[in-house]
Amino acid sequence: MLPYRTALENVLLAGLYNQTPRGDRLQAGVDALDAVGLGHRLDALPTTLSGGECQRVAIARALVNRPSLLLCDEPTGNLDSRNAAALMDLLDQLNAAGFTILVITHDQAAASHAGRMIAISDGVLSERGGADHA
Repeated sequence: MLPYRTALENVLLAGLYNQTPRGDRLQAGVDALDAVGLGHRLDALPTTLSGGECQRVAIARALVNRPSLLLCDEPTGNLDSRNAAALMDLLDQLNAAGFTILVITHDQAAASHAGRMIAISDGVLSERGGADHA
């Protein structure tokens, strides 16, 4: 996140780079921050946000353009267990709302949320049971 930009401004950058018309960007950014539970922190600077809140702003920035696939590389890596669980609950909610989410992680607690798990061990792919395949 850009440290001198508010949470909303950081999210709005994705629309700028995607060439979303200016009139559509503001509401899309507010909606994305609402979706991740940060509608009350629109004007907060990154230095005033917790690690979990910064992760949620990053997810809002990724969601603002309504991608067909959300890639999350170690999304809980820098979070304590409480914030990591909250973030995974958010990803579960987004998945239930229709987003396709691919999470790359070494964290078994995060991996346990998966409907389908593919493991790579010594260069060999294998499928393992997930939440829906346990």
